[in-house]
Amino acid sequence: MDFTTAANPNVITSTRALLDPIGTDAFIDRHLEREVLHLERGEASLVEGIFDLESMGRCLHYMKPQLRECLRVVAADGEGERTTEYGSAARNEPDDGVARLKRAFADRHTLIFTGAEAYWPPVERIVMDLRRSLHSMVRCNVYCTPPASQGFDTHVDGHDVLVLQTSGTKTWRIHETGEALPMESSPVLAQMLPRLASAVPDHGEPSREVVLHPGDVLYLPRGVPHSAASTDQHSVHLTIGLYPMRMHEFIGQVVDLVAFEVEELRRRAPIEFHSDDHPAIPTAGDLLRRVAEFADGIDPPIDLRRLLQTNEESHAPPGDPASKFASALAGRTIDLDTVVERPGGTVWRTRRTPEEFRVSCGGTMSLPLKLEPVLGFLEAHPCFRVGDLPRILTDSAKITLVRNLLANDLLQPGDGPAPRLDGTGNGMTAPPSNPDLPWLKTTPPGIGRGS
Repeated sequence: MDFTTAANPNVITSTRALLDPIGTDAFIDRHLEREVLHLERGEASLVEGIFDLESMGRCLHYMKPQLRECLRVVAADGEGERTTEYGSAARNEPDDGVARLKRAFADRHTLIFTGAEAYWPPVERIVMDLRRSLHSMVRCNVYCTPPASQGFDTHVDGHDVLVLQTSGTKTWRIHETGEALPMESSPVLAQMLPRLASAVPDHGEPSREVVLHPGDVLYLPRGVPHSAASTDQHSVHLTIGLYPMRMHEFIGQVVDLVAFEVEELRRRAPIEFHSDDHPAIPTAGDLLRRVAEFADGIDPPIDLRRLLQTNEESHAPPGDPASKFASALAGRTIDLDTVVERPGGTVWRTRRTPEEFRVSCGGTMSLPLKLEPVLGFLEAHPCFRVGDLPRILTDSAKITLVRNLLANDLLQPGDGPAPRLDGTGNGMTAPPSNPDLPWLKTTPPGIGRGS
């Protein structure tokens, strides 16, 4: 089973390629959370090998999403889900339910491979690059629909979606937006806002109809009513969901940080607030202004940039899994001539906290603040020879540091020679020894700790 796309360099593996020809910046400025976008390309070579009918069989046979609750089965013509029925059968049949799923597909049932980025590498490559480019959590479901079938009626998603057609064709019917950027309902919201618990809305007639062919992309901001049905051909497409940090969620985290510093906000809401005849309950604005007063009095002030960086670490792309075991062996045998490099598709990020540096590049780990003189070198050099680390480190300290970076998946063994550091003052040479850093003259048992 070959997951590589090297044979066809045109295959979509990145945000840039997915959004070509408008580009990532134009997409963010003009369309993200604003308006529908249809990129009509119709070039099957762009999606070759990402996910098609052959991929369905291979995925069910080798990855077995049906056994780990990563497969949904939806009957045609609004007859509802059959996921429980088929999931139970898969666990009790010798072929893990593959034959039964084939019959379901032939009977016009849609198969949905949920969270495909977790087990299908061609999907993972696209999703991980989107996470980095859009600073957002991104997930992907793959919809496989037989000819002349429709799994779901007209509906609204609570998240933005990018649709990439990879096989066959599908007709999308798009309606006028009723409410821009809606929030997902919850028991509290439904109680406070009765319209959220109302009957199924009437979305009216479609205002736009789009037929997607292999290589085409459709972007729908959340809140846009839509439905989709296959034509006289089958259809396979990726539905890529975007889950960014929203402003109300970000402000909620800020309030939590203020409460950590202010005892009054950590107390329970006053009991008298629960009395219907209590006249002194504040307004929502009063409460938020009081929180703002508390926030203004915190010294040092809350670092919102650091808060954003902390959130971003949670959806940072992982490194290339193919290198993990090679890195484990390399950590036992490295010397000063060993060449190491960052995992493919990753970016080195450093975040300073009061106690330590948090670094991420595929993996994540902590480093002591004393290593600040070395971090600039690591950020500037995606590939280097161990012995070329700054000379403020002893040779044994260099090896110990790289061994920890390999163990925590921030580095991997290099494939070729490292760039030569010529010492000509062009920024590529290591700084001279610093007598104010005596702690580097001994080799600690472990410079960093994983997380």
